[in-house]
Amino acid sequence: MEKILHLSDRWIEELNNAAQSHKGLGNAISGIELVVEYRVVDKESVSWQIQINKGDIEITADCRHEPDVWFETDRPTAISLFEGKINPLNAVIEGNMEIGGDPRRLLESSEMFEQLEDVFETIRNSTVTDS
Repeated sequence: MEKILHLSDRWIEELNNAAQSHKGLGNAISGIELVVEYRVVDKESVSWQIQINKGDIEITADCRHEPDVWFETDRPTAISLFEGKINPLNAVIEGNMEIGGDPRRLLESSEMFEQLEDVFETIRNSTVTDS
């Protein structure tokens, strides 16, 4: 199986494909309208968005929507998050990741984030990081 570089356009596309075909995620987002943006700030910065509209989801590198909530971190932390070595809450508490926008919007989305973790798991084995 060909490996996909973490945070590349192709990786974002594969993540989108996995999210759109994930039945549990579709059920978890049925009543949610939310835009979450992830920013990885490094010598080569990358931003991508998860756009949710009442059951529809699109994950894209095209950050054309104003995010309701955004996360910003460096590449090593992004890799650790993706690999499941740390969780997002700990990254924020420890100061390794910033959060902005209206984090209260995430409270209605806890089941969605559980399902998203499963989506990330589906592409972990086909992803290569620079760690």
